[in-house]
Amino acid sequence: MIVIEAPGKVRTMMVSFRRGDYIIKELRKLFQKEGVDAGLIVGGIGSFDICKLHTITGTTLPPGERYFTLEGPVECGSMQGSIAGGEPHIHVVVDDVANDKQYVGHLEEGSRCCFRAECGLILLDGVKTARVTNPENNLIDIVAVED
Repeated sequence: MIVIEAPGKVRTMMVSFRRGDYIIKELRKLFQKEGVDAGLIVGGIGSFDICKLHTITGTTLPPGERYFTLEGPVECGSMQGSIAGGEPHIHVVVDDVANDKQYVGHLEEGSRCCFRAECGLILLDGVKTARVTNPENNLIDIVAVED
């Protein structure tokens, strides 16, 4: 286990996406503007008209992955994740309304807000992080980095 503690101030924000906003693109712009490197994405909900996801397909190494796109009305019942190196890593639970199917997966770039989407952010000021590949298993870890 890796633990990264916030030695300084912790800020919170509520983010409300508008119709047509691309979720990851807007978060990246916000993080750049605010100088955010590390944090948590908490308590997200909303709707998408384009929802790009990927999921794992097995439990062996290297992990297999499946990428797919849902279009039309997609309700998001949960959106949460982490921010490392200024990059969002978001997992969602969504309902593909037209096909009455539910999915859990990693939200990908190109996912777009349909009517409204919201999430909370906990921002760890003074913490610098990176995602690095663990040479023992080729999985990606979040690690603290020095300035």
